Amino acid sequence: MRTGIEQSGSDADDQSERTTGPVVDRAAAFGDTSPPVPRTFFYWLLGAAAVLGLGGLLLEHLVSSTGLNPVPQKNAVTATTQVPSAAPVPAGQRAQLGASLTSFMGLATLRPTPAPSFTLVDQAGQPTTLADETGKVVVLTFFNGPCDDICPVLAAEIRGADADLGADSAKVAFLTVNTDPSALAVSGLSSALAQPGMSALSNWRMLTGPLVTMNATWKAYGVAISVAHTGAEAHNDVVYFIDPQGRERYRATPMANESRNGTSSLPSADIARWASGIATYAGKLTTLTTLTTP
Repeated sequence: MRTGIEQSGSDADDQSERTTGPVVDRAAAFGDTSPPVPRTFFYWLLGAAAVLGLGGLLLEHLVSSTGLNPVPQKNAVTATTQVPSAAPVPAGQRAQLGASLTSFMGLATLRPTPAPSFTLVDQAGQPTTLADETGKVVVLTFFNGPCDDICPVLAAEIRGADADLGADSAKVAFLTVNTDPSALAVSGLSSALAQPGMSALSNWRMLTGPLVTMNATWKAYGVAISVAHTGAEAHNDVVYFIDPQGRERYRATPMANESRNGTSSLPSADIARWASGIATYAGKLTTLTTLTTP
């Protein structure tokens, strides 16, 4: 009987367990979290973010380079307030800017010192020295015999200055020193002598001579000569005004516009103003003859 009762109790426990299920530890259940996320997932996530960021930068650069999204310049505001520098003014336009005559001619007043002496020959082959012109104002110029430099412009200015001087032209000697080392013979002066009206000027002479003598003269007056491998000659341009006592008084800087083929020219108004300027300053020096001559 006892055995049967015990068996019956055991059956009841089994039945209760089947009905209510196994006993659950609720505290442990609530403490249990979701399964941990694999570490490799985070690595993939970071990699994807980096790729997206790089792609965005590349896209922005592409858009900016096409001008659709221009990058603002740091000096965009100040750039609009800057005044552009003036372009160089061609020589032939200086007269129209209202420059004074001294500025227009690049004229410098010199300390009265004896002008360097020289002995050369003129277009007739006659020896000529600076001392021969004592008592006269000398306007000393430099251009070459072939007349392929400033020669046409300066010759026209000399001719105009002689006309502007009027009666005082008899007190002025115009001397031009040849500047072409490859054409130093008298026969090499023919092109310069052929310039309009020059052969009619009795007070103008074109001078030349041996290279050693010419080089010493160029150097004494600050004329630098250069010859290219093609034979083309170049030099700086200068005019000296020498008083009747043989002293340097003024130095001017002639100008001309040079074309691509090397031809020199100047607007007629500028040539006329230069001629007037040469006559003006040469004329001032002619008065020294009266003041200093007994």
